[in-house]
Amino acid sequence: MAEAIERYYITPNSNFIDPHSYRRVEAGNQIELSWKLRYPEGTLVVDLSILLWVSQVAVELGFPDLDKNNFEQIKLSARIIDDVQSIVWQYLQNTKLSSLYFVIGGGEGEQSEAPGQRNSVLRNILKRLFSGNTANVFLTFLFFSFVLFFIIGIYTVFVMIAFQIVYLIFSDRIAMNLGNVHPAAERPLVTIVSVRSNKETLKALSSYAKKILPEIREEISKTVQIPTTSVDRTNVKTTVLRILSRHSVQANLNDIEIKTRNIYGIVQRVSARFHRDPPRIVIANSLVSNAAATGISTRHSSIMITAGSLEDLNEEELESVIGHELGHIKGHDPVILGFVTSFEFFGRFFLWFPLFLSQPIIYFIVVFGAIFAIGKVLETRADTESAIVLGTPQSMASALTKIGLRQLYHEKYSPVAKLLDWFQFDPHPPIYFRVKRMSEFNSSRRAKTKHTFLLSLRDCVMGFLSAF
Repeated sequence: MAEAIERYYITPNSNFIDPHSYRRVEAGNQIELSWKLRYPEGTLVVDLSILLWVSQVAVELGFPDLDKNNFEQIKLSARIIDDVQSIVWQYLQNTKLSSLYFVIGGGEGEQSEAPGQRNSVLRNILKRLFSGNTANVFLTFLFFSFVLFFIIGIYTVFVMIAFQIVYLIFSDRIAMNLGNVHPAAERPLVTIVSVRSNKETLKALSSYAKKILPEIREEISKTVQIPTTSVDRTNVKTTVLRILSRHSVQANLNDIEIKTRNIYGIVQRVSARFHRDPPRIVIANSLVSNAAATGISTRHSSIMITAGSLEDLNEEELESVIGHELGHIKGHDPVILGFVTSFEFFGRFFLWFPLFLSQPIIYFIVVFGAIFAIGKVLETRADTESAIVLGTPQSMASALTKIGLRQLYHEKYSPVAKLLDWFQFDPHPPIYFRVKRMSEFNSSRRAKTKHTFLLSLRDCVMGFLSAF
């Protein structure tokens, strides 16, 4: 971590650092970096001393000569904090991407999953579609409708609407194929075993990953059980280490971390606040912190939660994210998106067909933009539902900050990024807008909110206009 900070912060900013001020001191399990920054701000040069401690517990920043009445120093210190936080986040993300994650659930049968297992083509496609947003599924239908039009012509509208109806009816069952681990009342616990990869591990995996990872998964599936005590966790680490060693993957006990979460209990608790039965749950072995929900009703719904979310989010943050997904189910958002795209199919051939024929590219851009705009409002409403029902908008803001920290950094220091993110073909509003909105969503606003859709629509319009 200290080397990453030196490489990506100290070296690029060396022109602004007093060369005689830089120090690196190692003491035990802590490294202390110190330097004096001389940063030009207009016609002024702002001086600021910085102390940075890197330990196994935390990365800490200190500013010994900070004058709280000096606006330029305060502004510079805030930028340094953001810069270092961005580097630390990127370092941790790179560590995650070079680590092995094994998801273990309780119960009999297929209740474990590892990277590289022999997934079907269908499951890989489903993971890509569902890992972002349900709107992606309907936009995929929309894209294929353009292609299908040149094959069967006007009959495309009936074929695509029929496909969407079938998808909506079976979407909850389809989503359950995103992973092997399905927490339920009789098997509520899920364990994430992460193995940090060193150079030797990465070398072995680069050569033999496709062959050995399915075999490792099979062994873990048969031998590793959900740990309930510290002794169990140590035994799991020893077992995983032994299995990896048998396949020439070198690691040690300190490289292995175990985290067990009562996922069904969390989903059940949040569902009770929404006065609904818990949806079916599937855990996807993805390092991205995310969740997604689908289904036409409470009884016919499912929620996907990634291993990255279980690794990164604390209890309240995870509850708020699940509340967001239940907000989609409560608002029947998959049905709304299905209706909108079905209306587009119908309108394209029976209402504004000449426009489609004369300007197909412009039509394509406008239609996708409109559906993405609707998706942004529905995402904002799901945030609102989570904040109102659970009463923890700050947890939602914290979860969003962890999920989108790098994008937040770009949006904070680039007004252009703030604006362009509204125009992206993405069903989610800009992350800075969502975090700011949840941070300011106080109890009085919760009490006054009666129509979450209208409130979310208004906030999206105001947020978009304020970006100019």
